[in-house]
Amino acid sequence: MVVLKPLPELAAFDQSGVGSSPPVSPDECDHRWVPSWCLWLTAVAELLLGGVLLGSLLLRGSAWAAEREEYAIKAAYLYNFAKFVEWPLRTFPADDAPLSICIVGDNPFGNTLEMLAGKAVKNHPVEVRHISEATRLDLCHIVFIGRAEQRRFKVILAKIARLPILTVSDISDFAQAGGIIGFFEAEQRIRFSINIAAAEQANLKLSSQLLKLAVIVN
Repeated sequence: MVVLKPLPELAAFDQSGVGSSPPVSPDECDHRWVPSWCLWLTAVAELLLGGVLLGSLLLRGSAWAAEREEYAIKAAYLYNFAKFVEWPLRTFPADDAPLSICIVGDNPFGNTLEMLAGKAVKNHPVEVRHISEATRLDLCHIVFIGRAEQRRFKVILAKIARLPILTVSDISDFAQAGGIIGFFEAEQRIRFSINIAAAEQANLKLSSQLLKLAVIVN
């Protein structure tokens, strides 16, 4: 288990006073950002990109700051999950076609996930879509369903059953209920469970590296 130091305080992110959003990758760091944030982000990126996905999220400060920290980490997870998933050959119409990450319903990420736009996974540029209603999900490759969709997430899963879509959520027992990847917290650490049967039903191949780091459920 990897233990990371707590995220630097959000108030210390932007030294320029212009209120811009903090970077989400080390190459976006510049003189405006405090060294502690960039060093922390670099450590997280190295662990994530190296395949070590289980870190420690120690939430502190205000509830707002804790939520921002939580969803910054979950945004990084979504981006890196894509690197450990193999979609069916004809899922992408071209080698450089976009990989779509869709947020269904309320968006708990704020603008954090939007900063993934322009990144790439296996030559596929990442695009982020916010879908208020569960329509045209067939255009998505990853679908994140937030806690606000607790009452209707099973309906959403039914709509995209057997489509090559990686479903991810932080709804309690999401993977046990038929989703593919479910976030959960254990001892202040964000972990994730994987439903292999659900992944197979979606015709998605998950890397053994990813499976080793997950809690496998049925």
